[in-house]
Amino acid sequence: MLLNADMQAAALNVLIWTTAALCAGRWPVERSRRRGRARAVTLLALVGIGMLVVLMRITTVTLMGREAWLFAVDRVAVALPALAVPAAAALVGTLPRLVTWVRRPSLETRIAAFAPTAVVPLQTGALGALVGLWTALFTVLAPPLLGPALLIHSAVVLFAALAWFCQTRRWLAARSRPRRRASRPVRALRAVAAVTAVAVAGTATVNLAAASSKLPDSMSMAPADGAAGGHHDGGESAAAGGTTSVTALTGPRDERPDRRFTLVAAEKTVRLASGRTVRAWAFDGQLPGPTLRVRQGQLVEVTVRNELPGANVAVHWHGVDVPNAEDGVPGVTQNAIRPGGTHVYRFRPDESGTHWYHSHQQTSVQQMKGLFGALIIDPPKPAPVDHDWYLAMHSWKTEDGATVPALGLADRLERRRAAPGERVRLRLLNSDRLTHEFSLTGTSFRVTALDGNAVRGPTPVSDRKLAIGAGGRYDVEFVMPDRPVRLTEIQDFVGARDRGLLISADGRGEVTPDLPSREFDPTPYGTPAPTPFGPGSRFTRTKTMVFDNEIGFYDGRFRVTWTVNGMAFPDAPNLTVREGDLVRLRFANRSHFDHPMHLHGHHVLVLSRNGRPVTGSPVWLDTVNVRVGEVWEVAFRADNPGIWMDHCHIGDHAVLGMMMHLSYENVTSPYRVGRATGNRAE
Repeated sequence: MLLNADMQAAALNVLIWTTAALCAGRWPVERSRRRGRARAVTLLALVGIGMLVVLMRITTVTLMGREAWLFAVDRVAVALPALAVPAAAALVGTLPRLVTWVRRPSLETRIAAFAPTAVVPLQTGALGALVGLWTALFTVLAPPLLGPALLIHSAVVLFAALAWFCQTRRWLAARSRPRRRASRPVRALRAVAAVTAVAVAGTATVNLAAASSKLPDSMSMAPADGAAGGHHDGGESAAAGGTTSVTALTGPRDERPDRRFTLVAAEKTVRLASGRTVRAWAFDGQLPGPTLRVRQGQLVEVTVRNELPGANVAVHWHGVDVPNAEDGVPGVTQNAIRPGGTHVYRFRPDESGTHWYHSHQQTSVQQMKGLFGALIIDPPKPAPVDHDWYLAMHSWKTEDGATVPALGLADRLERRRAAPGERVRLRLLNSDRLTHEFSLTGTSFRVTALDGNAVRGPTPVSDRKLAIGAGGRYDVEFVMPDRPVRLTEIQDFVGARDRGLLISADGRGEVTPDLPSREFDPTPYGTPAPTPFGPGSRFTRTKTMVFDNEIGFYDGRFRVTWTVNGMAFPDAPNLTVREGDLVRLRFANRSHFDHPMHLHGHHVLVLSRNGRPVTGSPVWLDTVNVRVGEVWEVAFRADNPGIWMDHCHIGDHAVLGMMMHLSYENVTSPYRVGRATGNRAE
């Protein structure tokens, strides 16, 4: 709400101050007393309203800063000074002359209000208002701000000086030879010339911006010389002296696998519970794909075969800290699997819990079309339950053009049976592109795992909704009562009344879903336990990431882009570490959407959420859902060498800029991404 109000205030400032500047800058001509007073009153009203909207912008920025300094720092450093200083000058230099003009309307008082001390503050205020709107919508700024602030303020000062020089000449000319208004044909000719010049300049600017935003057809994700990460068009493609190629960072290749699986990607037309059909892409013809169930520490081998016509694939093991070469990111850790090709993945999972796999080739398309499934890793001594159900929240694009949310393929209320006293575990996965909120009605429950990581000392929860970001997982357990229990996705409650999962002894019954207003917060939940590092540890690397959305050209098209520290892929700030580094990350979301940030190859420990430290069970995550207006601090140990993606797990956000890399020093990659390579890592 504050962000929207601030942008509205920025737009109002542009409208009011630009109008006032244009009115004040019109050449003074002789008018009747009545018309002179009307113009003076109009201009005085515009300046007065301008002062109010400046105060409105100051108020919204102040309130945003009270939430977190990172939400207001760019506005305080750039937008407000560029607007507030001219507004203060207008208060001193413009308003007194306008008041005099209103009281004694004449050509003399109008010429006095045409002085540079009266007009230039309005012109500079218009520019400052435009700077404020531009940096809120089109070129969002993020720390460090010293360089951009100096550049912008220098430009504003230069504009003010030039405007002062020009206005002084016009004012002196007006004092010496008042002139009458030009004829209508002359004014029309001037207007046509001005519009033509603006159109030509605008067209040239738009074409240049579109062309310069095009992504390279081929680029390397490896940092140059194995050092700092960023956008690199070249670099060595093979390991040199003192460096390691990602191709060497594989799972065991000379041991007999404990479990072997084969996944075949192919087209499949499936029918949802409602009868609607989906032309999907599926692994082994199943939606979601087959559940791969293994035991912690087993050597797993998965052969992926691509039978899709005209589409490459690759498989990422989400939440599993595999060796880098097994991570399944085309153009970074492997080449994508072309039609008719195969690729073998081998890894020995050290973690346990609810994980999943999905295509990482054009994720925003392929995952949504169905190329995903569950990967469940059992600990050596799994906690016994009577029912262990995996439920994936997903939206399917049907053949009739509708987007239909469903639990698996159940886009209607699904019914299952569980006897009273039986223990039920629901493994909830959000494989969709947006955050989903769930309620469980009819019983209290315990949240036993987050992103597959066990919660220590979980306690009963009721009257709370579970908000799960894209890619995230919650394990929920309860003892079946003697009445029906219903799981419901409540974000779209009107449609959700006909969807969800109802559990009862005989599969019958009705339950009205609860609509909890309060959200489950994992940071104070459960029992504290020792962790290998924490808020008081000495961190060798610290990085702040500010998430924004802005409007502009990206890859040749005008669209909404998603930025990190004001930059989009491939210029978004990558992080380079040494093996053994202890890294602290700070996420601040001042955009309009949630951002579930997923770091490959590592688990992060949550240190704080919105300034409040974790007081319950340690919260280990692989996907941190940073909701709108939130600030999270997390940390991880750099103990898995490679080049790892770090991106928003909403595929549309990643493909439009919110994608980075974590690179270990002296690690290189021979692979490349881009349209010409067949590798599309987003």
